[in-house]
Amino acid sequence: MRHLRHCAVAALCMLHSIFAAEPPKIDALFPAGGQRGTTVECKVTGGAGDGTLQVWTKSGQLSLEFSEKKDSAKVAIPADADPRVHWLRFSNEHGATDLRPFVVGLIEEVLETEPNNQLSESEVINLSATTVNGVLEKSEDVDMFAFKLTAGQTLVASVAANSILGSPMDAVLQLLDDHGTVMAQNDDDHGFDPQIAYNATSDGVYHLRLFAFPSAPNSTIKLAAAATYVYRLTITTGPFVDYTMPAAVNADADKSVVVSGWNLQEASAVVQPTPDGVVVLAKEAALAVSVETVSDTSLIETPGALQQLEVPSAMTGVISASREKDVYTLAGKAKQNLTITVAGRSLYSQLDPVVTVTSADGKVIKESDDRNGKDLDSEASFTIPADGEYRVTVTDRFGAGGERYFYLVTTKETLPDFSATLKANQFVLPDEKPLEVPVTIARMNGFAEKIDFKIEGLPDGVECKAVVSEEKGDSQKSVTLKLIRKDDAAAFSGVVHVTGTGQSSRQHAAEAPIQNSVRLTSEVWLTVVAKEPQVASEPSQTTK
Repeated sequence: MRHLRHCAVAALCMLHSIFAAEPPKIDALFPAGGQRGTTVECKVTGGAGDGTLQVWTKSGQLSLEFSEKKDSAKVAIPADADPRVHWLRFSNEHGATDLRPFVVGLIEEVLETEPNNQLSESEVINLSATTVNGVLEKSEDVDMFAFKLTAGQTLVASVAANSILGSPMDAVLQLLDDHGTVMAQNDDDHGFDPQIAYNATSDGVYHLRLFAFPSAPNSTIKLAAAATYVYRLTITTGPFVDYTMPAAVNADADKSVVVSGWNLQEASAVVQPTPDGVVVLAKEAALAVSVETVSDTSLIETPGALQQLEVPSAMTGVISASREKDVYTLAGKAKQNLTITVAGRSLYSQLDPVVTVTSADGKVIKESDDRNGKDLDSEASFTIPADGEYRVTVTDRFGAGGERYFYLVTTKETLPDFSATLKANQFVLPDEKPLEVPVTIARMNGFAEKIDFKIEGLPDGVECKAVVSEEKGDSQKSVTLKLIRKDDAAAFSGVVHVTGTGQSSRQHAAEAPIQNSVRLTSEVWLTVVAKEPQVASEPSQTTK
């Protein structure tokens, strides 16, 4: 009898270990990207968890084969894979990770080789266009790379770290000659990531030096490093696209754009749709460029002409000289509510935009500089006082200008609308209790409608009643969806969507932040864990 009790206890312990198993806790892959048409061997950082490890991507273009210990993976990248950031999610039957970035590139890639801290140790780069995958891993780490330039060549060196990979680093990039003299330096070009374009005046060996500080400032004054300080450094003397004209495209209408940058062989480039928007591919360019999409007409400024801003529309222009002001006309109607936004810094332009709306007699109707202390782009919402022609002026906050001071003006009616956000983009529905999913609601421009919220894509056996956000009261700004599983609900792991629909049929999917990213996602991952089987208790024994 004692033996039977031991067996029962062992069985219970085994079942508990199975059903209390860990979800994956994979933080990143290194390298964090690869050239399309290749298979990349990547180190897996973090634990793979227990159970069957799965990988999901929205595009479905990448495939991963894990090693037996799950500490590495081979990433197969098709030759026709979209050259952009692919978001990966790792899951098993117990839960899932947040989305993790993996970049598909166009040119050959190499891994950084240590030691390369000193000028004499610079890692030699022999290719005319290559991407180096590296990490500033040790305290006060510095990475250096050497290559040859001839007089007249233009070098472009661009770092992707904080802005794309979420690395918690504020990198600095320096170009040195072979004697160690700094020829060029850049800190923040696109967000916290640096970029250098340099025209060589003499033949010789040059060096790139990369180091970093924390992106979140602290009390230390020395160079920072960590295993999470992962970067991709693209070095090229070939074509490199900086931005496109227009800066946003209508994916249904625009098949090509004009490109601006360095060493470009052709002025036009191809627009390629992807599941998350579009990318622009220029002939033999080192990197593809992700471009915003709009549903309205997308136009390009004609320098020197007084162009009209349609409602709605998107207009791309350039403040090409210091103290330049670009002026547009706007045909306004009395009591018309309009919103004009000028994007610059969010598109990695050098422009700090200011927008001013004036009447025909010069009276200022609205002026806008920064949205807030962290958002340097401009947004002006106003009401047209009377029928007539108005002027919209765009300039730089500090009177600067140049080839890289481009902007995107969008003009639209100010309509009542709403948005919805979630705190996380992955949830687990356990065996023993319901799952509550809070939804935060933002009502803009006087939006006063009931909004029905529901979850789409739920598996059989899982129920969630729709909830209503009322125009007033406690539910106006937040509601909670409750998922309940039936007894016959099977295990599930997959994507669901939280959607809200107003009485006017205006519909939006709720979005959630992606860890270490400014991006949001509507792809919410739901894990329904398997029900724990019941173990029959041991019959009681009667003592005679």
